[in-house]
Amino acid sequence: MTAPLTELLRSHDVASGHLEQAIFATDDADAIAKLIAGTARRQLGVPVSGGLFYAASSGCVFGLQLADGRSVVLKAYQSHWNPSFLRATQRVQHAVALNGFPAPTPIGTPVALGRGWAAFESLLSDPGAVSLDESLMDRSSAALVRLIRATDGLARDGLELHPFRTPAGDLYPTPHNPIFDLRGTATGAEWIDEWARRSSAPPTSASLPSVIAHLDWSARNVRLTSAALLAVYDWDSIGVASEAMVAGQAATTWRTTGETAASPAPGAAEVERFIESVARARGASFSPLEWDVARAAAVSAMAYSARCEHALEQRTSWRRTRSRDWLRRQAGPLLS
Repeated sequence: MTAPLTELLRSHDVASGHLEQAIFATDDADAIAKLIAGTARRQLGVPVSGGLFYAASSGCVFGLQLADGRSVVLKAYQSHWNPSFLRATQRVQHAVALNGFPAPTPIGTPVALGRGWAAFESLLSDPGAVSLDESLMDRSSAALVRLIRATDGLARDGLELHPFRTPAGDLYPTPHNPIFDLRGTATGAEWIDEWARRSSAPPTSASLPSVIAHLDWSARNVRLTSAALLAVYDWDSIGVASEAMVAGQAATTWRTTGETAASPAPGAAEVERFIESVARARGASFSPLEWDVARAAAVSAMAYSARCEHALEQRTSWRRTRSRDWLRRQAGPLLS
């Protein structure tokens, strides 16, 4: 069912409009809708007849119904998303989709939009996020390994420009949304920063071979059941890392939808079970070094999330302690 783009924009629960300002230089719904419709018509040659959905996180995502009956997705990115990186992720996405992996197909190449960039892809019907439990752990880890194997041998040029890479000497990447002012909210977060330091990858981790993988492997982006992998979204989360780092990050997010604030993150024991599940799926146990890297990656991912929690509550009335609670209880057992 379609709705006017302005209606979708106005009804979306956005904390402040910071992201829209960063990308479109405005948070006015009418101005953004006009910009989106004009960009789609120029790039696709067809008017937009209505909107299907709107979402915002690290970028702004529009489901669009075109006048010729097609349904497409427009993803708008902040200016620090390098177009070479976006083209690289499209190459990976296109290659795996051609080989039967359940992914949307890119349409065209990235184009300038507002202060940032835009890219189009086909609309892959969403069967809906489901609440996952440990009975689906092996299914999730096997799907992750399947993707890693599907990307083996693909060109990596441009993937090193991932916008969330952590600069040398820093504890965190550039925040995924400008509302998270990590530098300006350091007071009170010193204990989180200490966990981030402790979870830095050991220098010897550079010796581990790297793979192309989805670095936000969560129930928010992955749709699966006990019978099949149905769909994978958010292909701009593709990057290059060791299998151990990929497994550790995914271990904290694999059953997270982002919608249920009260749902606790996987505990240390579950994190380790997921890492073991990835090892089984790949057919090779993790070495002691890989285990160190995987556990550190899990804590590092949660430290970043905890830092975002802290930053947001300094600027808004929003309160959530899920990641900070996790750090206090689970980080020690993983890094001891």
